Amino acid sequence: MITKKSTATLVKVTALSITISALTACGIAAPKSEIAYAEAALQSARNADLNGNAGVQLERAANKLQQAKAEMKEGDNAKALRLANETIADANLAQATAQAGIARNSESDMKKSLETLKTQLK
Repeated sequence: MITKKSTATLVKVTALSITISALTACGIAAPKSEIAYAEAALQSARNADLNGNAGVQLERAANKLQQAKAEMKEGDNAKALRLANETIADANLAQATAQAGIARNSESDMKKSLETLKTQLK
C-alpha cells in the first residue's frame, strides 16, 4: 500500500539520486591538458616508429584519442579523461614497441658484422 510517507520518501530518494548524478557529471572538468598530453605522446610514438613496428598500437591510440575528443565535446568528461589516459598508455606502448624493433634490428646488424669479422679472421 502506497502511503503519503512512502511517496514522500520515494520523491526524496529520487531527487537525491538526480542531484548526485548531476554533481558527479559536473564534477570532472574537461580533460584538455590530458588530451593535449595524449596528442604529444602519440606524436612522439609516431616519430619513434620509423620502421613501422608499432602500427597496431599507434592505430589504437589514435582511435582512442579521437573518441576522447568526441566525448569531451559531448560533455562526458569522465569518459574523455579515461580515454585520454588510455591513449597515453597505448602511445607509450607503441613507443616501447618501436624502440624494441630498433633494438632487434641493431642486434641483427651486430650479429651479421660479427659473423663477417669471424669469416675474415679465418
